Amino acid sequence: MKKLISTLLIATLALLCGFAEQKTVTVIVPFDSKGVASDEADIVTEYFITEYAATGKATVVDRNSFEKIRAQQNFQNTDWSNAEKVAKLGESLNASQVIVGQLLKFREEIITTIKVVDVNTTEILAGKTERVKDVAQLFDKIPAICNELADSSRKTPLKFKIGDIGPGGGIVFYVSEIAFPVHNGDGTSQMCNFLEVSPIDLGTVSWISSAKFNSRTSDGLGAGMINTYNIIKSDTNHSVANNAAYLCNQYYTETTKKGDWYLPSKVELDLIYQNLVSGKTDKYNFNGKWFWSSSAHYGNYGAWLQRFSDGYQGGNNESGTDSVRAVRAFSY
Repeated sequence: MKKLISTLLIATLALLCGFAEQKTVTVIVPFDSKGVASDEADIVTEYFITEYAATGKATVVDRNSFEKIRAQQNFQNTDWSNAEKVAKLGESLNASQVIVGQLLKFREEIITTIKVVDVNTTEILAGKTERVKDVAQLFDKIPAICNELADSSRKTPLKFKIGDIGPGGGIVFYVSEIAFPVHNGDGTSQMCNFLEVSPIDLGTVSWISSAKFNSRTSDGLGAGMINTYNIIKSDTNHSVANNAAYLCNQYYTETTKKGDWYLPSKVELDLIYQNLVSGKTDKYNFNGKWFWSSSAHYGNYGAWLQRFSDGYQGGNNESGTDSVRAVRAFSY
């Protein structure tokens, strides 16, 4: 018999985690200067970082963290044209965008150029050029520049909407204009904009085998992939017949391979229910069943699961059997 725990607070927190706007993680590189004193360029950089974060439209990576990673990777200012090195730097900082700028003294003016660069493609998403008489005049313009760049760099048209068939053959159930990180088992992450769910149930299995689960999981958006990895790694007796995470890991379609799909986290599972099931006809055949998440329960139960007749979330022990749908994350 399933033992269930559900409180209004838990439900509220889950919804807040699932539906909070995803902000772009952005690295702001110290501005380069030619003909402008380096200490003045450094002051401009610090002010720009503060104002860009103040827009509330991006999560800005701490400058000390950036400098530490850049030193570890021996990343030079001349490397910004190297797509592979830029992508590696952004991945290490869990960032999807980099902002680079330059202050150039030309005759009696200071020409400032600022670019927002996609770390995965090195495509310039937005740019701004300002011509001012002195640095003090530039300070007056920085707040407006930050707002303009933050808005311009995030206006990317969505190629899929909820209910579409995704590139992996699944049903798209979550879309985000702002890319969110999906954490992989090897310690890396990928920035994604969409989640799709398998169009069919994969079976009714235990969460893990009789082995004691001794690893960590998370509840939030983007956590399902690494949860799946940790569950499989912890359960040495896993098989598709007794491990829900491994069953998802082994699922594939004509356009995907094994390892592309995973058991959704608690929040990701709730997003499936909220966006494809709640208040709608059951056109995707969830049939009101209980489905496993990849998030371990905090109490005496094995893992979180969700009832798709009403969205109720609770816990069940590891050896209990419930239904499984796999999830896959992808970008544009």
